[in-house]
Amino acid sequence: MFELTEEAYYKVKPLLEGGHLHPEILSIIDRNNPGWIFVDQLVSPKTALVWSKGMQGFYLVGDHSNDTFNRGLDSYITNSIAPRMKELDVNFFEVSAQHDGWKLESLFSLREIHQWEQLVFKLLHVPPVSQDSQMKIVNLRSQEWENPELMNIEFVRRDINQFWSSLDEFRNKGYGFIAIEGLELVAMCYSSFVTEDMHAIGIETLAEHQNKGVGTHIAGLLVKEIKDNGYIPYWDCSLDNEASRKLAIRLGFEQVHQYTCSGFGI
Repeated sequence: MFELTEEAYYKVKPLLEGGHLHPEILSIIDRNNPGWIFVDQLVSPKTALVWSKGMQGFYLVGDHSNDTFNRGLDSYITNSIAPRMKELDVNFFEVSAQHDGWKLESLFSLREIHQWEQLVFKLLHVPPVSQDSQMKIVNLRSQEWENPELMNIEFVRRDINQFWSSLDEFRNKGYGFIAIEGLELVAMCYSSFVTEDMHAIGIETLAEHQNKGVGTHIAGLLVKEIKDNGYIPYWDCSLDNEASRKLAIRLGFEQVHQYTCSGFGI
């Protein structure tokens, strides 16, 4: 296996045909969001393993019957990928497949695999944005939220740095909103991945402020912002994340796809 340079990521794009379109994969290929790409050959790849820094997980794309790639994958993970992940304090290898041809249980038969289901939602309609007069709403593209007097700035910076190469990159390509109560940042909703026509949505509300409607409010603002700028909002969450699933439905989304994630310790 070989690692592509960023300038060669485009070579993997043809492998995406015929499967579910994960914006997490395409955003890395288009070099909007950071990641790594490993392939079976450098010139004309047939199969690829794509790592997303934001998700801290991998995606298998392309020819699932590529024996050369499949036979060498497990040892390559152990010898080349796992050490790099551990440098980032990531000790769990999470992977999903871009199409149903991949059989992850067979591919990682020597590993103790854990599996869970992910849900994908498509926006059907944009409901009226809920009102929340108690919170101050700030656009993430502005510098107003970087006021050093505000509390919890670190969780905003942490999320943006996880999904984006820099704050400037986010401001150039993404959208987002923050809710502020007094001098405390309590919730944020933002573009986590960006493609040519799609924005995946990330959201976080501090535990003590959940179930108060603030997440619904700023998520509604972001969905409208994405739509108004000509993009498609994308929502993805785990099957057991009932709060996220219900929020997506309240925002006008409908489930359109379900896929399996697998993972094991490294």
